[in-house]
Formats: sequence, structure tokens, C-alpha cells
Amino acid sequence: MQQLIKVWLNICLWRAAPQDLPASGMLLSLSLACYALVSMLLSLGSYGLAGAVQLALLDLGLLVVFVLSLLYLQGKTARINQTLSALAGTGSLLGVFALPLIWWAEPGQQPDQVPVLLTLFWLLLLVWNLLVMAHIIRHALSSSVAVGLGVSLLYVLVSMQLIAALFPQQVV
Repeated sequence: MQQLIKVWLNICLWRAAPQDLPASGMLLSLSLACYALVSMLLSLGSYGLAGAVQLALLDLGLLVVFVLSLLYLQGKTARINQTLSALAGTGSLLGVFALPLIWWAEPGQQPDQVPVLLTLFWLLLLVWNLLVMAHIIRHALSSSVAVGLGVSLLYVLVSMQLIAALFPQQVV
């Protein structure tokens, strides 16, 4: 497990790529389970247990459908396991980094009352997440960083809109 976390961290730091992960069904299952668990932990305070589980499953489903569709349309289906494992694994790792930020923020806090430092850390984490996704997608598609960044940004914006529409934030 320690070796796996090291590879995910190296992907987050652009020192490794999705192809450095084995194309293993077991690794894919573990990565997706970690992703769902961290996603649930991140949303627990705002949505309660039932809502957090539903949101985590939706988030996971969006990621899987996105990667399957993208790689199928590009004729690169052999890269699905490694790409999904990389996106889910790095997403889990970055989500763990976000947990202290969630705990720092107070539930129901108005946007103008959020500490500037917390906002800065969220912004840095968001940009880092986008760059990591762009790095993984560019390798999956054998394309440029610009294409990877554009696809990543599109995915994040669509998934955020869909999640916001289906799960209006209610503090429990």
C-alpha cells in the first residue's frame, strides 16, 4: 500500500504517469474504493451520512463514465484501468489533503466570513487537482498539456454543476 501511495504522490508531482501503474483490476477496485471513501468523508459534514454516500457514488459514477467515454471515443480503451486508477488514486490523495480544510471551515459559514488563508489553500488545491488531472489525461490521450487541461476543466465544471443541481448544500 505504501508503494501505491508513493506512485500516486509521484503522479501528483508529475514525476510519474498513469502508465507507471499496473493495469490491474484489483488496483482499479482499490483506487475506486479509496476515491469513494474520501469523497464521502469530504461531504459528510454538509450532507449527513446518507447524502454523503449518495454524493460519493454519484462522484464515482461521473468519473467512471467520463473516463470510459473519453477513452472509448479516442480508441484508447486499453488505457482505461490505468487512467481510472490514476485519477481515482490521486483524487483520493488530494482529497485527504483537503480534509483538514473541511474541518477548518465552519458549517454554514457565509462566503465573506471564510478566512482568506483557507480560501487560498482551497484555490491552490483546486489548481493542483486540475493540473494533476490534466497530466493524467494528456498521457491517456497522448496529447498536449493544453488538451489535458481543457478536458479536465470541462469535466470539473460539468461535474460540479451536476452535483450542485442534484445535491443543494444543506448543513445537517
